[in-house]
Amino acid sequence: MTTVDPSLRRARTAHTEEWWSILAALLAAGATTAFLWKAPDFEPSNNLAWLVPGWVALAYLFIQMACLLVSATQIRSLGVIDSIVSIIPVVAGLVTGIEWILGRVPLSSFQVNVLATMLITSGGEFLLTTWARFILNRRTIGIDTGAS
Repeated sequence: MTTVDPSLRRARTAHTEEWWSILAALLAAGATTAFLWKAPDFEPSNNLAWLVPGWVALAYLFIQMACLLVSATQIRSLGVIDSIVSIIPVVAGLVTGIEWILGRVPLSSFQVNVLATMLITSGGEFLLTTWARFILNRRTIGIDTGAS
């Protein structure tokens, strides 16, 4: 039987915030896209429902920025995956928007508001995540043009 050093076991599970960030991005993309595609022409009967997308977007940004502030200085592959996954809600929103413009997905004015909120929020979150990870970790992309 082998024993595992407790510090190694703790290192694997110590930073779960990246998993929360990845999960939030995937849930946001999936839930919003499913709502827009599965309930075409949805219009709420209550005027206060128009406030819900903004508050959900604010909560999403809060979760993502809290996870980023805790984990941005770590250099790990999971942080890179988190940066890549943060583009998924943007792509889902762009595809839905293009399908709406082409007339393949009928959206109500409320759903257009939800789509615009999704695009602005997820685009801002993607840019902030990428910017913070590059700035805090001082990562740059370089191309070696020297002759070999």
